[in-house]
Amino acid sequence: MRKFVAMWAVAVSLSWGSLASAGETATCVGDCNGDGMVAINELITGVNIALGTTPLAQCPSFDADGNGEVGINELITAVNNALGTCAMPPVEVERVFTVDPGVLLADPSGTSTGLFTSGLSGPNAANSFSPGPLTLLLGVADSSGVASLRLKEDVTIDISVIDGSRLCFQMLAADSDGSIDCDGGTAYDTRGTQPAGDVGFPFAIETDLGEPAGPGNGNLLVPVLYQLLPIGDATPCADVVYTNPLQTFPFTTTKATSVKGSLILTVSGAPFDCENFGTPGSGGQLAAPAPATQAPIGDVSNVFRFGELPPTQ
Repeated sequence: MRKFVAMWAVAVSLSWGSLASAGETATCVGDCNGDGMVAINELITGVNIALGTTPLAQCPSFDADGNGEVGINELITAVNNALGTCAMPPVEVERVFTVDPGVLLADPSGTSTGLFTSGLSGPNAANSFSPGPLTLLLGVADSSGVASLRLKEDVTIDISVIDGSRLCFQMLAADSDGSIDCDGGTAYDTRGTQPAGDVGFPFAIETDLGEPAGPGNGNLLVPVLYQLLPIGDATPCADVVYTNPLQTFPFTTTKATSVKGSLILTVSGAPFDCENFGTPGSGGQLAAPAPATQAPIGDVSNVFRFGELPPTQ
């Protein structure tokens, strides 16, 4: 007992001389109640566990190395954590973004969601978009106010087009990548370009264009598989075999410009509210260019935009 108390005194002495390391451990050793801090009563619990008078089940976080015991090194770590605040892993904020079905033949000012096309001089050519939803994850902002943005899981959007055809639009979470500048000042315009008459895939993309945007703007690059189903084909998108190659779509909250030869179409998204990002309906629209050659029309400049279905009251 005296030997252990002596060791504990050494631990406390060492920890008071190690303020620089306080809170730097990835696991919050000694934080029994999960509040991100280590209190005196929790340190006492750790000592009692080490002495064998209290079961480890009373505070498993003391067992940092998972060996079923509490050692002097783990007590030292707990004391260091008590001197500061435990370093907790960065937490991403999740947003369940339910896609609005859109308004057929409305221009971008008349619908939040649409497949806007030069083939109709700009209006939405889609009868409806399925709701998804897009599950977005916003990371912790850095010192410049910029936070990472990514897609949490794969999602397929079933888009019914005005001519009776359907477009299956599968967005892949793996390798999705983007950011939101919560303070503003980053350029986020995107462009998709394809030569006239080119029926191949993919189209070329450019990002980080234009003027510095305001707070809450951002972009999201998403690998997409897409397949246009002919009129009358009712195959569920879940059963579709995608024959087109993977294409990265550069979504943005600012200006998305689609260039197909001499045809140019620009549609803007809308910024998110970083402080309320996790709240459905708190703002944000994502637009992406998609130039193409589409029978029987021929060359078209398209822009997809996903707006959010307002939450039910």
